[in-house]
Amino acid sequence: MPLETKHLSVEEVQNVLILADNQPITRLGVIALWNRTVPEGDLFIAKDKTELIRLLPHHPAAIVMIDYALFDLSGLDHLFIISMRFPHTRWIFFSDDLSEIFLRRIVLESRFSVVMKDAPIEEIVEAFRQAVLRRPYVCERIQTLVKSRFKRDDDERLTATEREILKSIAQGKTSQMIADERRLSIHTISTHRKNIFRKIGVNNVLEATRYAARAGVIGPDDYYI
Repeated sequence: MPLETKHLSVEEVQNVLILADNQPITRLGVIALWNRTVPEGDLFIAKDKTELIRLLPHHPAAIVMIDYALFDLSGLDHLFIISMRFPHTRWIFFSDDLSEIFLRRIVLESRFSVVMKDAPIEEIVEAFRQAVLRRPYVCERIQTLVKSRFKRDDDERLTATEREILKSIAQGKTSQMIADERRLSIHTISTHRKNIFRKIGVNNVLEATRYAARAGVIGPDDYYI
């Protein structure tokens, strides 16, 4: 499989996969699935960080499938810095095990997908399909894990009123609308809003909405953003 780089348009490069994994057996399996799922796509191998950094400027909107645990990165922050340098990339984390800290940091990022190496083949294929469409994908096992952890923390952190207000925020309602519905002052709602954001560790409505979706506070029909 050639490693020479080539300059492509953003549209073309959507169907480029950079596989960042140093396990030969994993690479063979991923290559076979990628070629079957995206037969018109290209694939490049990055066996270490140096090769990944060399490939990304030539494929700035590529899909990067990476086993973070096996790759020679100095930390999760380093990976985020790389992803920010190439904002059009889509990332699929493909691993045997992901820590709770890792999951907490990536579930709010719309460019990151997560699939476990022991996931059914159908889920790995679906991760490829969604990445080509520029959509995030989280395998069922991780969805269940994240939901249970977020719900546990949410139950510990948020009051019943705060959960209701978070749902309203995620539905796209303004502070004034929520205040009118609840017959409270806008100052009271603003205070609730600040407390909710602080408790769940987010900084804006987009992050709060994603948190609410992951935690089960809202369902698919309620998802505003």
